[in-house]
Amino acid sequence: MFLFFLFIKEVSFLTLFQSQSETKGLSAEFMQIYRSREVGQSYVTSVWTTLVAIAHALWLMIKIRPQVVLCNGPGTCIPLCVIAFFFKVVGIRWSSIFYVESLARVKRLSLSGLLLYKLRIADQFFVQWPHLQRKYPRAHYVGCLM
Repeated sequence: MFLFFLFIKEVSFLTLFQSQSETKGLSAEFMQIYRSREVGQSYVTSVWTTLVAIAHALWLMIKIRPQVVLCNGPGTCIPLCVIAFFFKVVGIRWSSIFYVESLARVKRLSLSGLLLYKLRIADQFFVQWPHLQRKYPRAHYVGCLM
């Protein structure tokens, strides 16, 4: 199964709100990426699928070189974030990682969010509930984004 991600290169937030005629230079691509783990898949077999997803994410990151990786929770974002973080560690900084925790996460972070938060992979970590920000002080409370 594939999910679609949108990579936008060299675009400011203001550009996204301009009219269609003004954004002809917008560079965006939709790419298919592999899931690390299917719903209900055993953890033993997910090791292989995670390695495949990481290899595919590496190829995509080298090909596209996005300035921002914006993700919101599904486990499909972990391989992309790990590769972007790896490039940052070795001194190749192509991407900033922004993570927005789901509005449905009221009491605790999702597994993806917890990994990105605890391992300090995300450059910016956003939550939509004020008590989550108190529980995770490095997170930024942004209110409801819907």
